[in-house]
Parts: sequence; structure tokens; C-alpha cells
Amino acid sequence: MEYTEMKDRIAHIIRAKNMTAAEFALRLGIQPSNVSHLLAGRNNPSLEFVKKLKETFPEYNLDWIVMGKGPMTVSEPFVEPKVVAETVESSRIAPETEVDAMEGTLFAPDTTPKPIVEKPLPLPNNRDLTQIIMVYADHSFEVLSPR
Repeated sequence: MEYTEMKDRIAHIIRAKNMTAAEFALRLGIQPSNVSHLLAGRNNPSLEFVKKLKETFPEYNLDWIVMGKGPMTVSEPFVEPKVVAETVESSRIAPETEVDAMEGTLFAPDTTPKPIVEKPLPLPNNRDLTQIIMVYADHSFEVLSPR
């Protein structure tokens, strides 16, 4: 998913952390109205806000937060997008052979069936599960919580 504006990236972090805007403001130590104004696009984030955001959530990449560049988190490897020069010959590929031409490339559809393995989730004694974050190979993720 493309987050073109910084307010969209901030909103994404709030959703990913399964927080409300007020909870997010409390964690950063700022007024909830400041977060509301940022998310509405009324105000731009200050340098102080960005510093607090990075200190509170160090797993997020500063370049991604500020400019939308690079990987979202510091643990994700950055894959430089490849620029493919289109030639006259490559634009003449017949429609029925386009899928065949994509085979073995990054964009080829993965048709390999994935086995489903069910395992019991080990939980430490006297601890409640509050959130599960599933990260997929395509760098997308899903946050599951009992709320």
C-alpha cells in the first residue's frame, strides 16, 4: 500500500499499533488535539513530533516516516526497484505469452499450494495475549487483536 503523505503514514502506525489517536498522543506525550490536527491534514508534524515518534516507536524507519522512502521498518531489507527499459520488441509481446514471459520473475503469480500447519500457540503462564502481528513475504502485515 502506498502512503503518499506523512499523515497517512502516521495513521498507518496508529492502526498497526492498534491504538486510538488519543492513546497514540498519550504514548508520545502530546495533546490529542495535535494528533487530530495532523491526521486531518490541518497541521504538519513538527521536528519535535517526529523525534518523539521515532523515540517511542524505534522500529519504524525515519526515512519512511518523513519521506515515504525505503522500507517501513528498520528490520525490513530495502529492495531497490529495478528500472526496466521498454524496447519496441518488448512492447510487441502477444497477450497470450505475457504470463509466460513473467514466469520466474518477481511479479509472476505464485501458484504453489501452501500447506496449512496448525500448531497450538504456547503462552507463558498467567499472561494474556493482546495482539498478534502476521508479517507476510510481500512485506504486508496484518494485526489481530481481541478488541
